[in-house]
Amino acid sequence: MQKKTAALLLTPVLTAGFLTWVWRSKPYTIQADNCARITTAGRIRLALLRQLIKGTASRRNVHFPKVAMRAIEQREVATTHGAAPATFYWPEAANGPLPVYVNFHGGGFVLGFPKLDDLLCQYLAHQAQCLVVNVDYTLAPEHPFPAAIYQCYEVVKWVHEQAAILGYDASRLAIGGHSAGGSIAAGVALLVKERQEFALALQILDYPSLNLAERTDHKHVVPRKKQVLSVELASFFKHMYVPCPADRLNPLASPLLAEDLTGLTPALIVTAEYDLLRDDGNEYAQKLREQGVTVTHQEFEGVDHAFTHFGPQESAQRAWDLMVASLRTALHGSAQLNSVIELAADTVATAAPNAVLPHS
Repeated sequence: MQKKTAALLLTPVLTAGFLTWVWRSKPYTIQADNCARITTAGRIRLALLRQLIKGTASRRNVHFPKVAMRAIEQREVATTHGAAPATFYWPEAANGPLPVYVNFHGGGFVLGFPKLDDLLCQYLAHQAQCLVVNVDYTLAPEHPFPAAIYQCYEVVKWVHEQAAILGYDASRLAIGGHSAGGSIAAGVALLVKERQEFALALQILDYPSLNLAERTDHKHVVPRKKQVLSVELASFFKHMYVPCPADRLNPLASPLLAEDLTGLTPALIVTAEYDLLRDDGNEYAQKLREQGVTVTHQEFEGVDHAFTHFGPQESAQRAWDLMVASLRTALHGSAQLNSVIELAADTVATAAPNAVLPHS
């Protein structure tokens, strides 16, 4: 009995000590070739983070309006970087073949799963009247850069090629993502421009990571504020996804470093005032605009990274509706333009003053 009591008393102490060791130990080391290698503590930290994020989908502070779906289907897309599960969200009402939006979730390239975007995907499918395909792409460090980029490109290409078989209109095709997913969407758009195998109508980049070559502590650090995406966490994600500094100069890892953006897919870029990645999106929007790419850019005041998923509710709602408005214009044409501009104008009135309205 005394041994059991002692064990019960010691367990919390040992657990606390173990967790303290995990979080204080270096999650990665820099090797002689200047590339990062994950440590044992780093692997344990990653495993804990992956378990932690599984509960966030049910504990979000943002509530999406409930919408009816005609069907939600699970499919698997074969790619050269492994099978990519994908969830298809078919909206209830439709006049003719639906256009398509392909979504990439966030999670720092090492975390996350499609369920995090489940409610948002349903909302976009219903409000924008399009088929939404939510991709479960491969994660680092098991599959470091550029595996996810090329896999996601192959998924989008497959979606384009399967239109006649599955019954949608892939001539009206958009892509987008959140945080790391926004980086992947931007990389896929660069590959689409380079390869010219199919066309995109829009890329949605929601608080994207666009410059992994820049030192993390040189990004938009807000003094005396605990940011959702901290310098330490962002640095951990970067070293797991792109271990070698030379690879971070690749525009597929850092789209902001791409020199020629002319002719790139029109973009909606959403940034947040307090986000560590704010300037990535702001600078990319400016660079795209300077090279003649149609851009709708909006920085939301008073919010941080992941606000479209975790609040505050009012700002998240405005961001969702801006995504809907942009998808309607891109996928359904000029007939939707007046209602889109009205919706965007309402959003701009209550969001950041440097927002740019959609234009033809």
